[in-house]
Amino acid sequence: MPPLKIKLGGILFELSFPLVAVMTAVILYDSSLSAAVCFVSVLLHEGGHLLALIRFGCKPRRIRLTLFDIAIEDRRGHLRDFRREMIVVLAGPAVNLAAGSAACLLHGMLHDPVTELLINSNFTLAVFNLLPVGTLDGGQAVLMLLCQRLETDKAIKAADILSAIIIVPLGILGFLVLLRSRYNFSLLLTAVYLMGVLLLKEPHRFRSKKQEKKQ
Repeated sequence: MPPLKIKLGGILFELSFPLVAVMTAVILYDSSLSAAVCFVSVLLHEGGHLLALIRFGCKPRRIRLTLFDIAIEDRRGHLRDFRREMIVVLAGPAVNLAAGSAACLLHGMLHDPVTELLINSNFTLAVFNLLPVGTLDGGQAVLMLLCQRLETDKAIKAADILSAIIIVPLGILGFLVLLRSRYNFSLLLTAVYLMGVLLLKEPHRFRSKKQEKKQ
């Protein structure tokens, strides 16, 4: 089934059918609002990246939202300098940290379960994305720093090694937690996901950006 397409502010938003179906089910049946709050936190994260892009005059033409991913089409990344590119990369986690901090203040006054969900989801999302792994925001930031010091191929290899140093102990710990609890597989699932991110990443992104600059 083709995605639902909406154009706002000159940006084409494409929503996949599974995402629309899940969102509808969440609205109808999620009385705890936990899934809805997590989705809002994800939107805040991606909104941070989007606002940074717009701020630097690089408004994307298309944003694709699927059940497992939000892809911002950014074809002008090679036009940004190191500082601006770093701001774009870290803007997502920064917005989550700000939202989580604001939720902490609200929770202190209201003691509302929704604000507690906002605290947990935003801080978790920020910490997760700041991990120096693969194509996560933290991994991209580390790779950019390495590219400032090393040749591109060496920087990519060094970033991959650092990712493995993070993922392997995380996977072992997740397996031990699963054996001990017999039901808590969240940490192991996270490690498996990060390994998938590392293996399926686009390996020539930074090399192609340098080639575009030369052209």
